[in-house]
Amino acid sequence: MGSLHFLYISENAIKELPYSIGHLIGLQFLGLENCKYLKSLPGSICGLKSLLQFFVDGSNLDLEGYWEIIEGLEHLIQLSLGGMAAITEVSSSIGRLKDLQILRLSNCENLVTLPNSIGNLTTLEAFVFVTVQSSRNCPIA
Repeated sequence: MGSLHFLYISENAIKELPYSIGHLIGLQFLGLENCKYLKSLPGSICGLKSLLQFFVDGSNLDLEGYWEIIEGLEHLIQLSLGGMAAITEVSSSIGRLKDLQILRLSNCENLVTLPNSIGNLTTLEAFVFVTVQSSRNCPIA
């Protein structure tokens, strides 16, 4: 299935993604929005070198241990992590996503810090960071 470019799995009871998702080498869009039972991502996700857009808004993923996976998605142009209560901080590795143009972190109610490395995202055109009431450390003025 190397020719699959778009995979949108939304609002369902999926509990895990198969490790073989990393074999979808042509995948450019992966949407996992509102997948409330999905708790983790397989490490093979970082093999999706063609992935340009990754949406996990409203999911219950624990991304704290998965920033390394996201940093491996080096060609991402859009990353959307809105409404994810599990996010308390953004890893400094986010600054390695040199092609990132759009970053959404809206409604991440427990997000309290952003790394200075966000300033390294020189291609960033849109940064959506709203209704994060407890945020204390935002390096973006």
